[in-house]
Amino acid sequence: MAQIHTTQPETQRNNSAHPDQIEDSNHETASTAIKAAALSFGADVVGIANVERWEAYAPAGYRPTDLLPGACSVVVVGARGPTAGAWRAADPRLMEVLGLDFANDRAIAALTGFIEQEYEHYAIQAPGLSVAGHQPPFSYMLAAVLSGLGTRSFAANIVLNPRFGLLYYSACITTLELPADPMLEQDVCPHPMCVQTYKHIGKTPCMAACPADEGGCLDGTIDKDGHIESVYYDRERCASRAMNFGPFVFQKAMADIVTENDSETRKAKIHSDFFARTCSGVSFYKESVAQCFECMRVCPIGRQERKLK
Repeated sequence: MAQIHTTQPETQRNNSAHPDQIEDSNHETASTAIKAAALSFGADVVGIANVERWEAYAPAGYRPTDLLPGACSVVVVGARGPTAGAWRAADPRLMEVLGLDFANDRAIAALTGFIEQEYEHYAIQAPGLSVAGHQPPFSYMLAAVLSGLGTRSFAANIVLNPRFGLLYYSACITTLELPADPMLEQDVCPHPMCVQTYKHIGKTPCMAACPADEGGCLDGTIDKDGHIESVYYDRERCASRAMNFGPFVFQKAMADIVTENDSETRKAKIHSDFFARTCSGVSFYKESVAQCFECMRVCPIGRQERKLK
């Protein structure tokens, strides 16, 4: 259960203890316990933000308090997807189907129950899946930034963690008031190596891997101080290449099949490897995450964590 507040007689005997200080101490203790629980549930990193931070960045309807009335805090977890070995696999198709075990979702699901059971405050898993187009009711990427876990990058605006680089994020919204972690003061991207690469060839490694001026998705500029000056990301082009076997593609494939007039062609499409894998992506959802990791494959951030024997 939640840590018990000091009783009134004990408070009176301890003249140096102020009620607000005692409450703050309990909040700190709860924060420490919740973070430890999140890590034990499988998260690699965990951060906390107060709900007021969303007011400057998210419009009404997309804030924590719009999802859970009375919300005070958002606990965000991040977990690595592909294993270190998967990043080194000779066959790039391995990254499409293995290594994405959604440890972040498992951790946050367990954490919401932990908060409700141990601290008797409401908690929900924030809904991060799109309900209209590519627009989710709650942005995990923004939550990661506001909780101090990372900053946006040139590579598809992915939020990079300073230690691990690419992480998959989930969030828990709760009415429990917790002390907020500071947001990162220094941008994770661009890495010093990427700044030097930009000076020499006019592109960072991720831009060179997927250049917008050659039919790719990424472009941008770095200012004289080595900071991001502008970012260009063609999301629709990226989605058409990296999301080839998920729910969106299943809808397109079904429309194509049911409107096909030639029976033999329709039969061939139904029994094709492409449609079989599309159905698999919907059924297991595992294959619908991404089929392209090339911008992250060349990113130096987090690479040290992937160096094993």
